[in-house]
Amino acid sequence: MQVDVVCRKCGNRKRVDLGEPAAGQSVEDYLHLVRERLVHRPSFACFGGHTELRPPVPEFWDVRWETLGE
Repeated sequence: MQVDVVCRKCGNRKRVDLGEPAAGQSVEDYLHLVRERLVHRPSFACFGGHTELRPPVPEFWDVRWETLGE
């Protein structure tokens, strides 16, 4: 599964691979876990075309969940 992500600092847009649910795991449960990880774990922020490890995603990225797909 992939989703569009927009950097709140520079406006760059990127298609990010979220992986796939484990065998027997529902898509809804998998996406819930992904959202939780994005909120609570360090993630990437865009700085002039470079990605660096920074605090959680909501501070830097706007995840466009409506674009979720293959």
